[in-house]
Amino acid sequence: MKYSILRIALGGLVAAGTMVYGQQQPQDNPKQPPQQQSQPPGQAPKQSMTAEQVFATLDTNHDGKLSEEEFSKLFRDANAADVQQEFSRWDKNGDHVITIEEFKASYPQQ
Repeated sequence: MKYSILRIALGGLVAAGTMVYGQQQPQDNPKQPPQQQSQPPGQAPKQSMTAEQVFATLDTNHDGKLSEEEFSKLFRDANAADVQQEFSRWDKNGDHVITIEEFKASYPQQ
């Protein structure tokens, strides 16, 4: 069960990464030539996201905390009971929100 939840969460992280990738603005850097597109059009390249990037994507109201509703975006295919259980595991101090520190402590390492 624990591994199923983690699989669902990682799928959610990939989805969140795609959302963040789509929101990034191109950076002007004359030293780097434009990269060739090696993937089919319409697909975001796979990239590692930091815990901070994922947290910022999930924190839709920008209050610096994740509510259970915001956190549940990582678990789109999970049932509510599993999401609540996982939220409780990430909410280390039991205050019903997940701070960036709590998120980073539980975020899967690359």
